[in-house]
Amino acid sequence: MPAPRRIHLTPEQEAQLRELETNPVVPFKVRRRAQAIRLAAQGRTAPRIARHLGLDRTTLHRDLRRWLERGIEGLADGKPPGARPRWTPAMSAFLRELLAGEEAWTAPRLLEALERRFFVTFHPGTVRRKLLEMGFKWKRTRYVPTGKPKEEEVEGFKAALGEAERGG
Repeated sequence: MPAPRRIHLTPEQEAQLRELETNPVVPFKVRRRAQAIRLAAQGRTAPRIARHLGLDRTTLHRDLRRWLERGIEGLADGKPPGARPRWTPAMSAFLRELLAGEEAWTAPRLLEALERRFFVTFHPGTVRRKLLEMGFKWKRTRYVPTGKPKEEEVEGFKAALGEAERGG
Protein backbone atom coordinates (compact mmCIF):
# COMPACT_ATOMS: atom_id res chain seq x y z
CA MET A 1 0.00 0.00 0.00
CA PRO A 2 1.50 3.36 -1.01
CA ALA A 3 2.35 5.90 1.64
CA PRO A 4 -0.27 8.59 2.25
CA ARG A 5 0.29 11.92 0.55
CA ARG A 6 1.49 14.54 2.98
CA ILE A 7 0.06 17.99 2.37
CA HIS A 8 1.25 20.98 4.34
CA LEU A 9 -0.58 24.28 3.95
CA THR A 10 0.60 27.76 4.73
CA PRO A 11 -1.89 30.03 6.50
CA GLU A 12 -2.41 31.90 3.21
CA GLN A 13 -3.18 28.67 1.35
CA GLU A 14 -5.53 27.59 4.15
CA ALA A 15 -7.38 30.91 3.86
CA GLN A 16 -7.57 30.63 0.06
CA LEU A 17 -8.95 27.09 0.25
CA ARG A 18 -11.49 28.07 2.91
CA GLU A 19 -12.60 31.00 0.69
CA LEU A 20 -12.98 28.70 -2.33
CA GLU A 21 -14.81 26.11 -0.26
CA THR A 22 -17.41 28.57 1.03
CA ASN A 23 -17.88 30.76 -2.05
CA PRO A 24 -21.20 29.81 -3.74
CA VAL A 25 -20.07 31.30 -7.07
CA VAL A 26 -17.20 28.82 -7.38
CA PRO A 27 -18.17 25.59 -9.22
CA PHE A 28 -19.14 22.70 -6.96
CA LYS A 29 -16.26 20.44 -8.03
CA VAL A 30 -13.69 23.11 -7.24
CA ARG A 31 -15.25 23.67 -3.79
CA ARG A 32 -15.17 19.92 -3.13
CA ARG A 33 -11.51 19.71 -4.21
CA ALA A 34 -10.63 22.58 -1.88
CA GLN A 35 -12.40 20.77 0.97
CA ALA A 36 -10.50 17.54 0.17
CA ILE A 37 -7.16 19.35 0.24
CA ARG A 38 -7.98 20.93 3.61
CA LEU A 39 -9.04 17.58 5.05
CA ALA A 40 -5.85 15.93 3.76
CA ALA A 41 -3.78 18.72 5.33
CA GLN A 42 -5.52 18.00 8.68
CA GLY A 43 -4.13 14.45 8.50
CA ARG A 44 -7.18 12.52 7.32
CA THR A 45 -6.54 9.49 5.13
CA ALA A 46 -7.55 9.32 1.50
CA PRO A 47 -10.13 6.51 1.94
CA ARG A 48 -11.77 8.40 4.81
CA ILE A 49 -11.88 11.67 2.81
CA ALA A 50 -13.25 9.82 -0.21
CA ARG A 51 -16.05 8.28 1.86
CA HIS A 52 -16.83 11.61 3.52
CA LEU A 53 -17.07 13.50 0.19
CA GLY A 54 -18.62 10.67 -1.82
CA LEU A 55 -15.65 10.42 -4.20
CA ASP A 56 -13.80 7.51 -5.68
CA ARG A 57 -10.33 7.05 -4.17
CA THR A 58 -8.63 7.36 -7.55
CA THR A 59 -10.39 10.69 -8.14
CA LEU A 60 -9.26 11.94 -4.76
CA HIS A 61 -5.66 10.82 -5.40
CA ARG A 62 -5.71 12.62 -8.75
CA ASP A 63 -6.94 15.81 -7.09
CA LEU A 64 -4.29 15.60 -4.36
CA ARG A 65 -1.56 14.99 -6.94
CA ARG A 66 -2.74 17.98 -8.98
CA TRP A 67 -2.58 20.15 -5.84
CA LEU A 68 0.98 19.01 -5.13
CA GLU A 69 2.07 19.62 -8.73
CA ARG A 70 0.27 22.88 -9.55
CA GLY A 71 -1.04 24.33 -6.32
CA ILE A 72 -4.19 26.45 -6.42
CA GLU A 73 -4.35 26.30 -10.26
CA GLY A 74 -4.63 22.50 -10.01
CA LEU A 75 -8.09 22.84 -8.48
CA ALA A 76 -9.67 24.28 -11.63
CA ASP A 77 -11.46 22.05 -14.10
CA GLY A 78 -9.37 20.99 -17.07
CA LYS A 79 -10.30 21.23 -20.71
CA PRO A 80 -13.13 18.78 -21.44
CA PRO A 81 -12.40 15.97 -23.88
CA GLY A 82 -13.85 15.94 -27.36
CA ALA A 83 -13.06 16.47 -30.97
CA ARG A 84 -11.03 19.53 -31.85
CA PRO A 85 -13.04 22.34 -33.45
CA ARG A 86 -13.22 22.26 -37.23
CA TRP A 87 -13.45 26.07 -37.45
CA THR A 88 -9.98 27.59 -37.45
CA PRO A 89 -8.72 31.16 -37.07
CA ALA A 90 -7.53 30.93 -40.69
CA MET A 91 -11.16 30.52 -41.77
CA SER A 92 -12.16 33.63 -39.83
CA ALA A 93 -9.31 35.57 -41.44
CA PHE A 94 -10.39 34.32 -44.87
CA LEU A 95 -13.97 35.50 -44.28
CA ARG A 96 -12.74 38.92 -43.11
CA GLU A 97 -10.68 39.18 -46.30
CA LEU A 98 -13.67 38.29 -48.48
CA LEU A 99 -16.02 40.65 -46.70
CA ALA A 100 -13.58 43.56 -46.88
CA GLY A 101 -14.30 43.89 -50.62
CA GLU A 102 -17.26 45.61 -52.27
CA GLU A 103 -18.99 42.40 -53.35
CA ALA A 104 -22.27 41.39 -51.67
CA TRP A 105 -22.03 37.98 -49.98
CA THR A 106 -24.68 35.59 -48.72
CA ALA A 107 -24.13 32.80 -46.19
CA PRO A 108 -24.45 30.06 -48.85
CA ARG A 109 -21.91 31.83 -51.11
CA LEU A 110 -19.52 32.25 -48.19
CA LEU A 111 -20.01 28.57 -47.41
CA GLU A 112 -19.06 27.63 -50.99
CA ALA A 113 -15.94 29.82 -50.79
CA LEU A 114 -14.93 28.13 -47.53
CA GLU A 115 -15.47 24.69 -49.05
CA ARG A 116 -13.33 25.55 -52.09
CA ARG A 117 -10.53 26.97 -49.96
CA PHE A 118 -10.44 24.66 -46.91
CA PHE A 119 -12.19 21.49 -48.17
CA VAL A 120 -14.63 21.38 -45.23
CA THR A 121 -18.40 21.61 -45.16
CA PHE A 122 -20.45 23.56 -42.63
CA HIS A 123 -24.10 24.32 -42.20
CA PRO A 124 -25.04 27.85 -43.34
CA GLY A 125 -26.20 28.52 -39.77
CA THR A 126 -22.65 27.86 -38.57
CA VAL A 127 -21.32 30.47 -40.97
CA ARG A 128 -23.94 32.96 -39.76
CA ARG A 129 -23.09 32.26 -36.11
CA LYS A 130 -19.36 32.70 -36.74
CA LEU A 131 -20.03 35.98 -38.59
CA LEU A 132 -21.98 37.25 -35.59
CA GLU A 133 -19.12 36.20 -33.28
CA MET A 134 -16.72 38.14 -35.52
CA GLY A 135 -18.91 41.24 -35.16
CA PHE A 136 -20.50 41.31 -38.62
CA LYS A 137 -24.11 42.34 -39.15
CA TRP A 138 -26.17 42.10 -42.31
CA LYS A 139 -29.56 42.79 -43.76
CA ARG A 140 -31.55 41.69 -46.75
CA THR A 141 -30.19 42.81 -50.11
CA ARG A 142 -32.40 45.37 -51.87
CA TYR A 143 -33.62 44.35 -55.31
CA VAL A 144 -35.02 47.80 -56.12
CA PRO A 145 -32.98 51.01 -55.88
CA THR A 146 -34.01 53.46 -53.21
CA GLY A 147 -35.79 56.69 -54.09
CA LYS A 148 -37.38 57.88 -57.35
CA PRO A 149 -35.42 57.43 -60.57
CA LYS A 150 -33.99 60.51 -62.24
CA GLU A 151 -35.64 61.89 -65.36
CA GLU A 152 -32.79 60.79 -67.65
CA GLU A 153 -32.95 57.24 -66.22
CA VAL A 154 -36.70 57.09 -66.99
CA GLU A 155 -36.12 58.32 -70.57
CA GLY A 156 -33.30 55.82 -71.08
CA PHE A 157 -35.51 53.01 -69.82
CA LYS A 158 -38.40 54.07 -72.11
CA ALA A 159 -36.04 54.19 -75.08
CA ALA A 160 -34.68 50.71 -74.27
CA LEU A 161 -38.21 49.38 -73.81
CA GLY A 162 -39.35 50.87 -77.15
CA GLU A 163 -36.39 49.29 -78.91
CA ALA A 164 -37.07 45.93 -77.28
CA GLU A 165 -40.72 46.08 -78.47
CA ARG A 166 -39.56 46.73 -82.04
CA GLY A 167 -37.38 43.64 -81.81
CA GLY A 168 -34.03 45.38 -81.43
